[in-house]
Amino acid sequence: METIQSALSARTTLPILQNFLMETENRKIKFVSTDLEMGIKHYAAGDVSNDGSITLPARKISEILRSLPNDKDVELTVDAGGKVQLRCGRSHFGIIGQPKSDYPVLPEFSKTNAFEVPGKTLAMMIDKTIFSVSSDETRHVLNGVFWTAKKGVLEMVSTDGRRLSVIAKNIVPADKSFQVIVPTKILTEMERTIKNQGSKEGEGETVLLTVNENQIGFQMKSTTMISRLLAGSFPNYQQVIPQKKDIQVTVGTEELLAVTRRAALAVGDRGGAVKYTLRRGALGVDAQSPNVECKDELSLEYDGPEFQAAFNPGFVVDALKHIDSDKTQLSMTSPVNPVLFEPAGGDDYRFVVMPMRA
Repeated sequence: METIQSALSARTTLPILQNFLMETENRKIKFVSTDLEMGIKHYAAGDVSNDGSITLPARKISEILRSLPNDKDVELTVDAGGKVQLRCGRSHFGIIGQPKSDYPVLPEFSKTNAFEVPGKTLAMMIDKTIFSVSSDETRHVLNGVFWTAKKGVLEMVSTDGRRLSVIAKNIVPADKSFQVIVPTKILTEMERTIKNQGSKEGEGETVLLTVNENQIGFQMKSTTMISRLLAGSFPNYQQVIPQKKDIQVTVGTEELLAVTRRAALAVGDRGGAVKYTLRRGALGVDAQSPNVECKDELSLEYDGPEFQAAFNPGFVVDALKHIDSDKTQLSMTSPVNPVLFEPAGGDDYRFVVMPMRA
């Protein structure tokens, strides 16, 4: 149930989409959910006595299962009238279901042009980009992560207009070439499934991936996910990434993260800025609100002119949390131009932040 829940429709005019399909197949139990944009199919082991199918209200079934003891088996039977009898120990529930014929048919996962990618790397790339996706539904092309495959390299890009994340890894076959915008919903579920189930069941060790003009599909050991792609053209993000690097400094990632979090305490909840001042041998970090003021400093190697810029501290924290290196390189040109965050010694992950007025 946990695996298929994210594809269920929270707001829908079709009541059947609040149900999930449960069906026996090859002596296993198949669970299917969809909101007509995304669908999930998951197979689970079970002791199947007779073949059958039924759709059931997902929320109510989840509530019932959470109320039952974890150490006891659950038995389900479907009578001729479509009523499901659920038994666990001495507990018994009767739930009215609907026939499989009422449920939307999930598109089949086509293996014709599918290719394999390492699950852990895929989950890591999603993790490093999905947090900077826009939640503004009026800019729908920014509501997903832009994928580009070319010459064996898969690049993922996301932006909300004020910050941008880019990561590239050599994980796709050299003959694969595509540009698509993948919705956040399926990426969130992909990452969660690989991380949560991978260690227990080997789920997502290798992911079979297929991409066409309007659909993307992921297939793992026991789970298949299919989603429509977002239509439209992703903005030219390359022009946002600083090419000139007039000022470059290297700082400890954890140290800058800690000092930014402290300064953010003085900003409050109204979206204020934290001011960063580069001066000889130090980086000053200052913030203030009507009731709180913070002044802090980090030592670093810098012998250039004084440079000052202000940023949303939440964006800086997000960038630093996703940099795995002990050291982070900051590249700047002017107080009104974007700043580039990169792991020192590597450029496969880049994060760009637009400055604010202090």
